[in-house]
Amino acid sequence: MTLIHNYIYKEIILLTGAIVAVLTFLLVAVNLFRVIQLIMYTDLPMWVTAKFILLAVPLTLTITIPAGLLAAVLIVFGRMSSDRELLALKASGIGLAPIVAPVVVLAMGLSLIDYWLVAYVVPECQKEYVNMKHEIVTNNPLALFNPEVIVDKIPGWKIYFDKKEGTQLDNVLLWRLDDQNRLQSSLRAKFAKIDLDLEHEQLVMILIQGTQEQYPSDGNAMNVHSGVRGDQLVETVSLNSFYEPMQRRIPFMTLPEIETIIFSMQTAPTREKASPYLTELQARISFCLASFTFIVIGIPLAIQTQRRETSWGVVFALLIVGVYYFLGAFGRGLKDFAGLYPELIIWTPNILFQVVGFWLFYRANKK
Repeated sequence: MTLIHNYIYKEIILLTGAIVAVLTFLLVAVNLFRVIQLIMYTDLPMWVTAKFILLAVPLTLTITIPAGLLAAVLIVFGRMSSDRELLALKASGIGLAPIVAPVVVLAMGLSLIDYWLVAYVVPECQKEYVNMKHEIVTNNPLALFNPEVIVDKIPGWKIYFDKKEGTQLDNVLLWRLDDQNRLQSSLRAKFAKIDLDLEHEQLVMILIQGTQEQYPSDGNAMNVHSGVRGDQLVETVSLNSFYEPMQRRIPFMTLPEIETIIFSMQTAPTREKASPYLTELQARISFCLASFTFIVIGIPLAIQTQRRETSWGVVFALLIVGVYYFLGAFGRGLKDFAGLYPELIIWTPNILFQVVGFWLFYRANKK
């Protein structure tokens, strides 16, 4: 059995590492276009843009590690089943349980890594990401603005301009949005000068030769009417979203911090809802078990399909991962509906996939 275990360990670990590396690179590469824009149109140092990418890696790994393990399991056991290696082992009196034991150990180890990531590393990375945005806004607010690109980083506003020279923007268009992201008004100016008001956490935009149009809430274009116009208009753009306190934002909290808040709510009840905290706590713990859940359903599927194509294994793995995280996102979306017990619904993907997986494993072991 040692020889068999070593063979399975080698195949699974090498394939998992390769697939995780490729998937992580592809997902992180989505941010490369934004990074290129930051390098081309702002004076941010290269190390800052690189750090933005690196801060996204831990969160990406929480998805790619279970997905990589699942794809590796489907490929390796699908090949062993297709080559009748599993049939030969069963004929020699070795059951499926001893054969898959190394994968179970590996899955539990990866689950511990996932727990470490979601419990401690990912919240700290997200907190650091926001801190860097604070620093950029404080030291270089114009880094938010790229010419010939609609700037939508500031909630409630969309901004477009042709050219930037120092603190001056040329041919500026501003759109003010309401809470439902509906257009309220638009402003056009030949020039705009930008100043940062740190005391009130806002950008002050002085519009030269500006005109304004007001849009009706019903969306009827016939009711659009002209607003103020003048040689110099002043607009303030709030930056509160960049300076929002982080100590009570759930994504920035480690699991021990969330547990502390839940315990304090139980000992000293407040008007704040406990359901979002309970749901987040259970979601992180639940998703840590994704690696184990994926091998439970992946191994019997690979054995029963008896196919060895690598492309099939990867596609099937992505399908399973997509359904798993869709169900998880649905449960997370119910966090404000305490009466539906979202902290229990969040366990649905694990329970569903493991029940189906153990049933398939039982059938495969009987054959």
